[in-house]
Amino acid sequence: MDKPPREQAHGEVERIFRILMPQNGLAVREEQIALCHTMLDTLLQNKIALCDAGVGIGKTYAYLTACVLLKRFFPSPQPVVVSTSSVALQNAVIGEYIPFLSRIFLENRIIQKLIRAIVRKGKERFVCDVRLKFRLETIEGKRKNEEQRKALVSLRNHYDLDDVPGLSQFDREQVRVPKVCEKACPLRNVCRYHQYLKEAGNAEIFVQICNHNYLLADAAHRLQEMRPLLNDYRALVIDEAHKLPDAARQMYGQSLSAEDFRELCDLLAKEKYILSSQRLKEKFTALLGAMCRGELLEEAQRTAFILTPDREAALRDCLSLLRQLQKQLAPHLPRWLLHRLGTTEQALGLFFTGDRRYILYIQYDRDGSPSLCAASREMPEQLRRALWLKDIPAILTSGTLMAGGSFERTKKVMGLSENNQLEDFIAVSPFNYEENCILYI
Repeated sequence: MDKPPREQAHGEVERIFRILMPQNGLAVREEQIALCHTMLDTLLQNKIALCDAGVGIGKTYAYLTACVLLKRFFPSPQPVVVSTSSVALQNAVIGEYIPFLSRIFLENRIIQKLIRAIVRKGKERFVCDVRLKFRLETIEGKRKNEEQRKALVSLRNHYDLDDVPGLSQFDREQVRVPKVCEKACPLRNVCRYHQYLKEAGNAEIFVQICNHNYLLADAAHRLQEMRPLLNDYRALVIDEAHKLPDAARQMYGQSLSAEDFRELCDLLAKEKYILSSQRLKEKFTALLGAMCRGELLEEAQRTAFILTPDREAALRDCLSLLRQLQKQLAPHLPRWLLHRLGTTEQALGLFFTGDRRYILYIQYDRDGSPSLCAASREMPEQLRRALWLKDIPAILTSGTLMAGGSFERTKKVMGLSENNQLEDFIAVSPFNYEENCILYI
């Protein structure tokens, strides 16, 4: 009599890590096997697991194996999402881990088809073919750094901007996909970005890989009943999970820099509202002047925001003009640009009123240029609503999820303190820190 699917899945974990992996050059690690069993149970029982897995455990193989076995023994058309903090890990997952497992699993009939995966990124990371064509025409016959010129030309063959390291920041901004694509775009049917989106929606793709910011942006879209960024998924793995709170601070906080102000003014000018753009630029310049330290710094610094009389006056002027422009230009501006004016007003209003829901501070870069930053005090609750109320199993793993031998800090920061579907697991690293580490102070 056949064993139940769950028992079969756990049996495959033993075969994979005790027989198949060693046959392909990997050592047997008891901690890795126990970790995979825990991760598999988490997925099967629809729970959330905090897995502190130290260096050398092989947690990536553990969670990818658990996900593949979930699909094999409990089939579903929905993919799994793997969220990471670093591009390096994304590249390793799609370029090393998944091809390695695909080969072994295919050879041993654990799967019938290759494991297909795709990296999901924001549109600003891709080339707009129309803008690229225009940019190449602009520089034709003009003096330009040869390395940067070659990088720009190579975008004809590479639609992912991250694949072209020699690209200047200016060129990158000129050719990236805009926030809103024109519906009348002449290249829409052959646009490489839209082809990428179509490929990302392919039901054959089992693993959707993204960074934490993209994951949270997708969650925000779903909460607001907007079109999701990711396909509906049946399981979530958050690798480098100790970095999730940093991404949440960016997502649920607000910041306004000199570049943000300049871009807003440029957008107005592009819509032919030159006078409005100039007036707004003057107000923003006065506001930045009230924040500036006027000195070069050895490294970036932050200071608490204090509402001095000159800052209060500059903020009042900016807010007044932003409200006036929204009222006057509402019938004429595109909705997305009107929204941009509104969100800028909203963010500046936090500093004018001293909103207690936020920690307000000024971030200075090395040039002494200021950015107004507001970090939400309600981040744990926002994470709870965004990620943990979906009835979707989740694995959070990292080598530094514990603090002081406890997960309490992680639970509190991530909004998991009151979750009754939570499990935790500790896999001690086999790495010999005492013999192999050097501490630099």
